[in-house]
Amino acid sequence: MPVVTSNIIYLLKKGPYFYIQKSITMHFKALISISFLIIFNHLCISQLSSNLPIIVIDTDNEDIPDEPKIFGSMGIIYDENGGINSVNDTYNHYNGNIGIETRGNSTQGFDKKTYSIELRTALNADTSVNLFGMGGEEDWILHAMVIDKSQVRIPMSFYLAQRMGQYASEWKYVELILNGDYRGIYILVEKIKRDDDRVDIEKLDEDDLAGDSLTGGYILRMDWLDDPQGFESNYNSQGGNPMFYQWYYPKANKIKPQQAAYIESWMDEFEEALFANNYTNSLGNRYTDYINLNSFTDFLLINEFSKNSDGYKLSSYVHKDAESKGGKLVAGPIWDFDQTYGVSLVCSNHIPTGWTYLQNQDCWDLESMPMWWQSMMQDEVFQNRLKCRWTEFRSSFMHTDSVINWILEDTTYLSQAIQRNFQKWDEFIGESIWIEPEPIPQSYEEEISTMINWITNRLNWMDINMPGNCADDTDLNLNEIQTNFNIYPNPTNDVLNIVCSPNSIISISDIHGKLFQQFMTQKEFTQINISHLSSGTYFVRFEGNSSNEIKKILVR
Repeated sequence: MPVVTSNIIYLLKKGPYFYIQKSITMHFKALISISFLIIFNHLCISQLSSNLPIIVIDTDNEDIPDEPKIFGSMGIIYDENGGINSVNDTYNHYNGNIGIETRGNSTQGFDKKTYSIELRTALNADTSVNLFGMGGEEDWILHAMVIDKSQVRIPMSFYLAQRMGQYASEWKYVELILNGDYRGIYILVEKIKRDDDRVDIEKLDEDDLAGDSLTGGYILRMDWLDDPQGFESNYNSQGGNPMFYQWYYPKANKIKPQQAAYIESWMDEFEEALFANNYTNSLGNRYTDYINLNSFTDFLLINEFSKNSDGYKLSSYVHKDAESKGGKLVAGPIWDFDQTYGVSLVCSNHIPTGWTYLQNQDCWDLESMPMWWQSMMQDEVFQNRLKCRWTEFRSSFMHTDSVINWILEDTTYLSQAIQRNFQKWDEFIGESIWIEPEPIPQSYEEEISTMINWITNRLNWMDINMPGNCADDTDLNLNEIQTNFNIYPNPTNDVLNIVCSPNSIISISDIHGKLFQQFMTQKEFTQINISHLSSGTYFVRFEGNSSNEIKKILVR
């Protein structure tokens, strides 16, 4: 858990409102004094320097469409030692061709747009590049976070999901220059994709039509039903229509009839059990036999903590690996978290009370909302695991102090870039740009204090209203992890907890393959000190009697 400074401890004793107002004022008066203000619109872009990496994209002034991707070039300036980056420095992290298009749904109408990026060779072929230690890939997203004036809601949600032990996209704060125009703060973020460094499930080839290879991997999506491609469930959505699951991996134009038939039948078995009175289907299987239970409780907790107005029904994913790799349905990865933590009137996101999974607080778009969560939340097995996970998280990285410290640390890190961002987009602060609750915060400092106040109230409400009894979570068959090998917390600072079978070999290496540590486990749970490792991305390799697996960790 992040260290709480003596000033913050003092302010906590004075009460939440005093703490929120004073701590924000202390941070930002100290960090954003007049000497640091840069009236960026009046300066030449050639003078830009930043503690964030700088991305420069050129499309020869061609407008970027929604689709298809157009040709462009991209350069990235990044001092890996944490120094200041200048736009006049050489492109030392990436310098090459890209394809680029805009992306998003509601946010397409904003001038500050989100972009999909595809890295390409000189011959215009896709090329995989490891950007900022996030793993080699060709597909990336430059997310504008336009609705979120704090600029930290999406990264914080990804961070919390990662700390829960679930995969969520890694990101890097950057500043963007597009065709000579300063565009402000973005995050360069991993696109949701089947990959060893992303959604790590088996590759499903077109000839995988039988046996274990047919059983995974698959990624399904719940999203807008505009010309969807996928399959109908035998059970209704919250909106009363048959629930519709969309193909994501394999893509609709690549999935074979045998593969489609398999996952449809498998999902029907799972849902038959979930919606049965005794949670058991005609085959005698309980719904918890089909799912990674922790992933489902954690998915609910992050969507409920943020009171995500798009949660469960839009940009929502589940995935399933091959049976030989565990074969259970995993909830996630999480994705769309800009309308969260009190920023929106949609689905009463601004009210820090009530359960979002019920969709009964002025919610709509219910035709793509599965009824899973309402059924699970009536099950004592699910409730008890939920209570255990919540209690564990609240004692560490989701402690109120920890969450607030994370926000203050990241906004401190972004402070000068935030000034430039809102000099560029000066119509955002103090104005309603979305479906926002009144009163509209009139400064960035007010944006942050309003969010922290909402978060404090939300955590308190969830503490009081969380169902379940952790002491009754005693079914060892349900107390599973996704595979035989699990590590947490991730990201981490000083210790790493490893859960795996005894007499397994654990190796830790960096992204270049340099080995830092190797040992054999003596029992199922092992805790090791990794405080000697520098900040960055590392790989933890598990070698057991019957399987090998690699997981990626981020050391902060």
